[in-house]
Amino acid sequence: MYRTAAYDILGTSTPESHRDKKRVELPEGYRLEPAGDNLLLKRPNGYFIAAFGEGVNPVSIRSVAEADERYQRAVQRQERFGFGADPETVALFAEDVMQARSMFLLALEAAYRG
Repeated sequence: MYRTAAYDILGTSTPESHRDKKRVELPEGYRLEPAGDNLLLKRPNGYFIAAFGEGVNPVSIRSVAEADERYQRAVQRQERFGFGADPETVALFAEDVMQARSMFLLALEAAYRG
């Protein structure tokens, strides 16, 4: 389990642009930065992951951040343990990275489709 940081998201709920506050919790270190009418999701190291438009579902943002975190952990495990291991272990780490990357891309697609 990891700690989360909460962010307020301003989304439109009426044609008059009345703004409702929504909350999204992100994995530790991940953050949202406003950029015009968009929100930029960034990794703990500051790298940009995705941009979300106004009114995005907070669950979608959290799903993308969590999927990216899983992908980053899989890459770190592969880099740390996979390259000096036997061929079967190397293949298992590579498969783990591919699966985590696929889950990230699926979460990103779901977020953009709404």
